Order: sequence, then structure tokens, then C-alpha cells
Amino acid sequence: MPFDENLPDDVQSVLNATALLDITEYQFFQLAYTRWFGRDGTDQRIESAFTGYMFHSLVPSWVRYLARHVEDCERRQCLDRDAIGVQRLPHSRRMVHKGIRYGIILVLVLAGLIVFVDTMVRLTGLGKYCTFPPCY
Repeated sequence: MPFDENLPDDVQSVLNATALLDITEYQFFQLAYTRWFGRDGTDQRIESAFTGYMFHSLVPSWVRYLARHVEDCERRQCLDRDAIGVQRLPHSRRMVHKGIRYGIILVLVLAGLIVFVDTMVRLTGLGKYCTFPPCY
């Protein structure tokens, strides 16, 4: 299904609910299954329902119910992510240090790639007039 601004109401409701809860659509299906049936769903059951949703815009009743519940709570300004069952990872020093480390690695890799490309362009003579865009 190509991107379409005229989505079915049920699909739009799921998208709104996932945005309000700040979770992925797949996580929303897992949460809806657990709340509706009282137990965690198997990957096979969740994937089966999610595949129908992704490719055919079929929203199961248990997902539709939770999506409308979330939207209703938001309208009444009583949306509580914890009460609905959305869990966040606790912040820790380890997570912060890991994020900083990955950020530094990313910056170093990108800087290294830029230096490498610039060096190769100069050695091969491909950039006689200009190395980086915009080249006029």
C-alpha cells in the first residue's frame, strides 16, 4: 500500500495512539494483546495480526479497542502511560556513558570518512576544481 493521506480511521487511530504513547506500532500490538487476553502473545500471533495491519490495513478488535481507549484518555487529559502498561527503560550512568561513547565513535568515523574521501580525490586528481558540493 503506497503512502496515502486518506488512511482508514482504525489505522489513523493506531498511529495516533502510538504517537501519544511514544512506542512503535509493533509494541502497541504486543501491549494491546496483553491487555485484551491477559497474557503475552506469541510472536507468531502478534506477527500474524501485524502483517494484516501493515499490508491490508486490518486492525484487530483488541488493537482498535486500546487505540480508542488511549485517544479517549488523551481527550480527557488523563493519559497515564504507566497505567496503560508502557514501560520505559530506567536511566543509568551506564546508558549515558554508552550514548556518549557511541556519539564520539560516530563523529570520529564520519570525520575519518571525510578525510579519506578528500585524500582520495586529491590523489586521483578527480577533484581538480572542487572537492565538496556545491561545485559551480
